[in-house]
Amino acid sequence: MKRQAPLQTLYDLQNAQSDSTRVEALKAIKHDLTGHLSRKSLFVNAGLIDALAAALPPLDSSRDVNQLYLQSSQVLAVLAHEGPLFLRPLLSTAILPQLIASLTAPTSPKTSLAVLKSLVAIADHLPAHLADLLYSKTHIRCFAYIIRRAGSEAQSPQACDLSLTLMCKTVAADAHKRALVEAGVLSALAARLASFVVAQGLVPPSSDTLDLDNGPSDVIPDPAPSSAHLSPVLESIALLIDKSKSRSRLFINDPSIKLVLPDQRDGFSPSDIRRGPWGGSYLSGAAVPRNSTHGPFDPLLPYVPTTDKSLSNDQTAFPPLGPVLPLPKRRTSFLPTSTPNPDLSQLTFGSVDAEEGPESSVVPYLLYLVRESRGKRRLLATKLLVALYNLGHVRRHRRSTFTSLLAPLLTRMLEPDLKQDTLHQNPGSLLCNGLHYTKAVPAVLAGLINDNADMQKVAVEAKAISNLSASLKMTFESPLEPKLAPWQPSKVSDNMVDDRMGDNETDQDNVEIPLPLRREMDFRQGCLQALAAIALFRDSYRNEICAQGVLTHIMAALEPLHIHTHASGATEIRGNTTPVILAACSAVQVLTRSVQALRTKLIEAEVIKPIVLLMSSTNADIRIAATMVLTNLAIDFSPMKDGVGESTMVKKLCEQAHSANARLRLESLWALKQLVLNASKKLKQEVVDELGASWIKLLIKTDPNDIPEGEVIGLVERDYPPLNTFQPLLSPHVAGKDVVMSDDSDDSEGDEEKQEEDESTSSGFSTKHTVEDDTEIQAQLLDLLRNLFCGENASDLVKYVFDEMGQDDFFDILVDRLKPRTAALGPTRKDDHTIAAPSVIVIRVLYILVHIAACEPRWRNALASNHALTKQVLTFFSHSDREIRATCCWIATSLTYEDDSSSRALCRQRALELHKVGFMPQLKKLENDADLNVRERARAAVHLITKLIAS
Repeated sequence: MKRQAPLQTLYDLQNAQSDSTRVEALKAIKHDLTGHLSRKSLFVNAGLIDALAAALPPLDSSRDVNQLYLQSSQVLAVLAHEGPLFLRPLLSTAILPQLIASLTAPTSPKTSLAVLKSLVAIADHLPAHLADLLYSKTHIRCFAYIIRRAGSEAQSPQACDLSLTLMCKTVAADAHKRALVEAGVLSALAARLASFVVAQGLVPPSSDTLDLDNGPSDVIPDPAPSSAHLSPVLESIALLIDKSKSRSRLFINDPSIKLVLPDQRDGFSPSDIRRGPWGGSYLSGAAVPRNSTHGPFDPLLPYVPTTDKSLSNDQTAFPPLGPVLPLPKRRTSFLPTSTPNPDLSQLTFGSVDAEEGPESSVVPYLLYLVRESRGKRRLLATKLLVALYNLGHVRRHRRSTFTSLLAPLLTRMLEPDLKQDTLHQNPGSLLCNGLHYTKAVPAVLAGLINDNADMQKVAVEAKAISNLSASLKMTFESPLEPKLAPWQPSKVSDNMVDDRMGDNETDQDNVEIPLPLRREMDFRQGCLQALAAIALFRDSYRNEICAQGVLTHIMAALEPLHIHTHASGATEIRGNTTPVILAACSAVQVLTRSVQALRTKLIEAEVIKPIVLLMSSTNADIRIAATMVLTNLAIDFSPMKDGVGESTMVKKLCEQAHSANARLRLESLWALKQLVLNASKKLKQEVVDELGASWIKLLIKTDPNDIPEGEVIGLVERDYPPLNTFQPLLSPHVAGKDVVMSDDSDDSEGDEEKQEEDESTSSGFSTKHTVEDDTEIQAQLLDLLRNLFCGENASDLVKYVFDEMGQDDFFDILVDRLKPRTAALGPTRKDDHTIAAPSVIVIRVLYILVHIAACEPRWRNALASNHALTKQVLTFFSHSDREIRATCCWIATSLTYEDDSSSRALCRQRALELHKVGFMPQLKKLENDADLNVRERARAAVHLITKLIAS
């Protein structure tokens, strides 16, 4: 028999004249390629992808396209298992758009399943490229279309699961989530979840679900079929609502969710309900609603006693039998308060916080699901619960349930014996994103225990630190070996050779990282996040983490990603992805809060070296995270402060402070603020020179409200006149010629889309500044000046800054920062509205004055004789913030304190100046202040001034 040529089936496909011939050729190609790596390479080099593109007919043709799309999808799925090199030729064809478009076309269910399977396989290697197509306006409606069609047919639930898997593998940005919500995907998922609630028989009775006229079947959704899976739905909902209050509200307020999981409502006594002659019910005139914290699912949950920390042990052991009002707490001061009669209505025992709205029944339903489920479903129900908890949708009275139920369950999943048993016995327990569910536990645990000391304690008692440390070490024990190029019968073409990657820091957005490595990086990131969350508050937890010997692994997690292709064709991958580096920086930042670790373990690990290298990263998020670590390393008692204070690092921090990225500017100024505290005169002057005295002056003299929207202050030198409703903005030509002050505008970051106002957590700052951003930046810059005027060389730095900025100009700027702002809300003066200066700015300006008042006599005299400034300080003696009131007293004390007997005459002169502007009456009022510290500071100042004036 004559032997067939290796590429004969490909030639048959290229020369086929009919659809049936093409289908047979595709079947033969699929048979030839399955299990043969060398043949796949040979066929791709010979033009298989182009042949597939030519074989796929347009969807609007009259031909039967089912078999062609089915067989082509199966061939692509076979190729996709070998990695991105075999899929890159797809990017230059229209195959992917055609396959995605077929999902909403009238194709057979079998064809749709084949297309979805091929897209899922491709998403493992080309997620970014596939996301650009899936979330475009042309194709994004395919997700909601498939989810809503998931009915009782045998293949529709499988198609729904595959579409959710595809979504979880490709969603990488908040813009993708918003687009999916706008396309109706979240609403479709809510309806899908409601069908599972119906199938479980957990729909509580309510007036909405029991319609006596039409019957409940007309309003309650159809139950989900037994072949459907709940886990992909839970994972997808958690993905879409993560870190977004607006999207989470859309979910819990969806009509389908409200129907099967109604909100808790005020109850009435049965005696208050009357039956009318027409058959309906009504409430009696004496009916009073009773606010209950228990919903229809609470009887299915274990009882967890709620302990109020403000109550004594006796009160906790014997709670009152009725709504008894507790006595108000004894004040720390016996002096009269401004509110002698507290509002007892706010102190009712066991009542729900008035600020909290009604809790959605989704929360107790998910708690029930966590209790009755196992494995992957339990984890995903917990993940969705944690997302709702972090967004504020869980009432306070239920948070104790999270501490006693969720935290122990998650820490139990971290145990290595259970994890190994699960991995071997259930190899198919993978999440939609491809990660085994046990490896997703650390990330969920981190989100749960963050900012909660009680849950952190539960996790530590359950040996979470040792288990997480062992898991982190495990991610480094089996590094991926260099992937050798497969044997080729002929020379590989250019499009099959990875020559784009060098042995340097790689742009990860443009690099196809192997799927196993991506999953390992996700696991490593979760372990680092969980360790950082545990060590957030307690120093003993930080020391225990250091004792586990994971510092070397945390340092290794700071290495950026490097991908190198050898001449032999082998690809070597080292380092970590950006999310892992950010998580490692967070862990280091938390550990540096421990003085013991900072002076011992972290020095031995040479933590400063990788952090300094990260400062040169092209990724702004990495630079921000590294700068935050440097801030902790630059604190006054840190032995690594000298390393941070090197000239190159100072220049780098000052360069970042001129960046257009608001978050980078803020963190850089914060690090510089720590660095100059008690530093040498040379270092302080270097910081002032590198930042630029004119730049500092511009940022502290400009009111953030006067900066036009979309403009970043400090990139050009110009004045910003006060803005109001009826005053047009001055153009740059009118304001004066612009002088470029910095060339660093972080163009690589680009302009991010405007974040939703109600999102509780966001990426923070971007190149688009807000008034709040610029206010925080100005506050840090004022703190920097405060620390410059501190220490033995404080007077020298005051002179240096005054010489650079001008003494009168500097004091005028401080006066402006303390003055209230007048906003014109109408055309007349009676429409003007006075806005007080922000407290965050006021307190920092006052501290600067305190430090100047403690310097040489000439600066103290200059401050005391500046009546415009001291009169402005007088306006804050009655401020509501006790720290501001105390600082005002410190100004008077510092100006009148005698360093020695020779300074008595000058001190008396300054005391007379303060008395002249009216300090004494205000200080005497503060002698009866409600705060002890303010009273003591006021008495000390009154004593000094009275003594000096009387002498």
